[in-house]
Amino acid sequence: MAGTTREQLNKLQSQLDAWRVDTLREMRTQGDAFTTRVARTFAKFGKELNRVTGYEEIELLKRRVVEQELRIGEAREAARAAKEAYSTAVLQRADSQREVTDLLQRKSSWTDGDVMRYTALIREDHAREQAEARAKVAAGAADDAVERAFSDLLRVTLGRYHEEQAWSDKIRSASTYGTLAALALNLCVFVAATLVVEPWKRRRLAQTFERKVEELATKTDGMLEGHAREMQERLDRQEALLQAAMAVTTTVAAVAPVEAEAGEVEDRGKEAEAEGGAVEGILRRRPLDEKQLLLVASASAGLLGWLARSWLG
Repeated sequence: MAGTTREQLNKLQSQLDAWRVDTLREMRTQGDAFTTRVARTFAKFGKELNRVTGYEEIELLKRRVVEQELRIGEAREAARAAKEAYSTAVLQRADSQREVTDLLQRKSSWTDGDVMRYTALIREDHAREQAEARAKVAAGAADDAVERAFSDLLRVTLGRYHEEQAWSDKIRSASTYGTLAALALNLCVFVAATLVVEPWKRRRLAQTFERKVEELATKTDGMLEGHAREMQERLDRQEALLQAAMAVTTTVAAVAPVEAEAGEVEDRGKEAEAEGGAVEGILRRRPLDEKQLLLVASASAGLLGWLARSWLG
């Protein structure tokens, strides 16, 4: 069982490795394709931009300059080869003439071989003279070709320089007009912002501030009215409590004489029982005077006010 599980894990690991490799390969392929498409797109965009701005002609002149440089290199190589051939022909004719001179110097002692050699040298000298003349003409033609190639290179280079200067002037002019247009646009935006946007923002800000002030005033008025109603209700309750206290005080003042008379009767009945309670009976027979009534009323009012404050919080 353990071996089977290990085999399954190894198989799953190999499948994951294969999937990872395939995924990386596919991602690499997609990335290369995307890079190629982007490069091709940018190349097309660059060509289109060069065609619109007129830089395509300058690119053509650049290629012509490069081609002319290759031509002048080839012409110089050909001139060098022609000069070497001419130098070789000159040396060969000089050697032939030197040998002829040697033979002429010992003309009195010629043999048959010397006569044949002299005849051959005369023919070779004539051929070498013609070859030298041809090499000289070829070397001159090669030099002329180099001069013409160099002149063509200068002409193409000057044409490229003039075209680049004209293109640069055109781009500079377009850049100047573009800068002026951007400045004009910025000026228009600044004027519009100063004359239109800023007043509108100020009006909006003032309206918002007024609305906030009105809302705050309305809220404050509502809070003041609520507090005023609450204070009025408290004052009404306190007034009601004071009226109740006054009523209680009046009731106490009215009931006090009756209680005093009842105490007097009671004291008189008890007078016969105990002679030592004479003073107390006399005090009980006295009714409450005005100062005592005021003290009782004030104490009652203070107690009721304290209860009201405690109740109202």
